[in-house]
Amino acid sequence: MSSTGHSWSPIFGKDGQILISMVGLDTVEKLPNITALPFPESAPTELEQIDIVAGEPRVPGNSLVRVGCATTNERLRRWCNENNRVTLPLNVIMVELTLGGSNAPICHGAGRRNQTLSDLVRKIEYVDANGELRSVDKVEHLRAASGCFGLMGVVTHITLEFSPMTYAMLDPKKIPVIHAVPPPPGMREENIPPALLKDWKGLTPAQKQGYQTDFEQRATNDYYSEWFWFPYSDNAWVNTWNNTEDPKGSTPFPDKTGIFLSFVQSFTLNILQNTPLLSELITVTGMAEAAVTLISRAAMYALPEKRVKTQLPDALHFQRAIQNVRVRDIEVEIPLVAKAGAPANTIDFTSVQQAWWDAILLTYENNKTCPMRMPLEMRIMGGSEVVMAPQRGNALGTCSIEVLTLKSQAKLWTPFAQSVLDKWMALEDPSGKKLKIRPHWAKEWYDFQVDGKPWLERLMSVDYKDERQEFMQILAEIGKEAGWTLEDLRSRFSNDLFDKLFFDGVVVKN
Repeated sequence: MSSTGHSWSPIFGKDGQILISMVGLDTVEKLPNITALPFPESAPTELEQIDIVAGEPRVPGNSLVRVGCATTNERLRRWCNENNRVTLPLNVIMVELTLGGSNAPICHGAGRRNQTLSDLVRKIEYVDANGELRSVDKVEHLRAASGCFGLMGVVTHITLEFSPMTYAMLDPKKIPVIHAVPPPPGMREENIPPALLKDWKGLTPAQKQGYQTDFEQRATNDYYSEWFWFPYSDNAWVNTWNNTEDPKGSTPFPDKTGIFLSFVQSFTLNILQNTPLLSELITVTGMAEAAVTLISRAAMYALPEKRVKTQLPDALHFQRAIQNVRVRDIEVEIPLVAKAGAPANTIDFTSVQQAWWDAILLTYENNKTCPMRMPLEMRIMGGSEVVMAPQRGNALGTCSIEVLTLKSQAKLWTPFAQSVLDKWMALEDPSGKKLKIRPHWAKEWYDFQVDGKPWLERLMSVDYKDERQEFMQILAEIGKEAGWTLEDLRSRFSNDLFDKLFFDGVVVKN
């Protein structure tokens, strides 16, 4: 199972297999997608039903909510706001995705106290290889079943642990990018583009430390923490905030006008990127940087910068209709590490800042062709207990960072993205040991290389060597109780990628 419009890697079914879409083909195949617009929704089908159910949550005061896998995040957002009792504490930004598709490849939100969607799963209901309706709710089994890429079968419903409804105190800022995320220690000022350095030169050491402290505090402590930088923009958009139980002064966000403008902007941009004449004109005239700068200015202008209090689901989905822009996207998960010689659990953000600035500097180095035409985005989040989660084992948290471009720039994208990846994969902890950096399963990674070899080879032999074994062992235990085998999964639900990753060379104990 993958998420429509959010999966770039080969996690879909292979040729000759049947692909089941839980969303109507008119929605999946056509643009614009109008899910985000504030129109009345149709009555939910059985696979779109949302219900608070009985059961014992792991955290006192939380609730268990059973959600049909065809439920879009927009339908779930509206349900949470109208119910006004419970909410998912985290989610992806896009409202067009289904919950089943968001959960299967172990997707996430932001904030160091928040893990992945799959960490919230308390029960999985699925149709197995024998056509039987089954469920998994054992804690030890959910560590694999909650994020199993649809390999167990057709997931119909997921029960997740929801938190009580809270209210986000949004306070977004548009500030110089060099203030938002300061350069890492040791970065030479002459390597920083003059347009960005102008906001750093002349500052006193105390002022520079003030910006560093502000960044570290936001990344360490805020409920939600995210940074955006659009190519060649002087400013970054800092979207970090905390929440409160007090509903006083809460208002819907964005409002209907804001949603409509976002829809128009995203769909128009998608039309423009598919206009051959315009693209050719930009190339011939050498105006790529100017064109991208205009796009960045328009995008930054459209992002909010006013304080507002809103229900948590609205804050998690602060951008709407963005699925109408087709993009390319590579994202990695970088473990946060402890600062040497500092009190326990003090985070060293050097590698995080280095990853951020590596992407910016490479963008400027390629300003003649501008392969990166959409934002650099960085979130700080927690670790994970899910076996195949790229955040697993990151006790202090995770830096989730990604670069994007318009789909029309596919020819320029791969070498640029590879150069960014090369920089990120070279990052080290304070002792000089390379960090255990893994890809977001749904984003682009399959066609890229690490140390001159296919990234998949490294994942199988190093970064997921033990996890592959553990994952398959747990699935075998689930199957033993349910009456199916791993070979049933391979023949019915696997594809070429999963054959290599999970079934080839993994020996499971009987």
